[in-house]
Amino acid sequence: MQVDTRLLIALLPAVFMLHDFEEIIMFRPWLDKNRTEIAQRFPRLDRLLRRYHDKLSTSAFAVGVLHEFTILSAITYVSLHANSYRWWFAVFMAFALHLLVHVAQWVAFGRYVPFIITSIAALPYCCYTFLQFSASTVMTWIQMTQWTIIGVVLTVLSFGSAFALASAFERWKTRTYLRQ
Repeated sequence: MQVDTRLLIALLPAVFMLHDFEEIIMFRPWLDKNRTEIAQRFPRLDRLLRRYHDKLSTSAFAVGVLHEFTILSAITYVSLHANSYRWWFAVFMAFALHLLVHVAQWVAFGRYVPFIITSIAALPYCCYTFLQFSASTVMTWIQMTQWTIIGVVLTVLSFGSAFALASAFERWKTRTYLRQ
């Protein structure tokens, strides 16, 4: 039985959030537990984490995730409404490749990392959705490759505004909300 491709497209925001819940919930305690080993084995990663992530509370990190979720959800909704899926394909492929990067990180670290369970769980959805979409789209393989590149580039660029928003929230929370 084939699942309707439009349903698979509509499921992307839910799959994204299930994956990101694992990161939101587990990243800080995992990082605290594994900081010494990360610094020893992956010094460049440790510098990046100290520069960007360490300044964010879990709630501020969740604000950054909300930023990404909002973009992905808006693109999904507009794509379904307009019956035009290039932009959706771009964010879908960026997400799928993001999951593969997490699998590589898990292999490199050699044990649990706070995104691997949902990465592995989401990969069958991504593979099946890719196959269904490829079979029903008018996009050529060259166009799909181009839109994948566009999606990856725009996703990487959006991280800057996501971290800026998360940092602004962290400053607001510290100065205004938590001030006594």
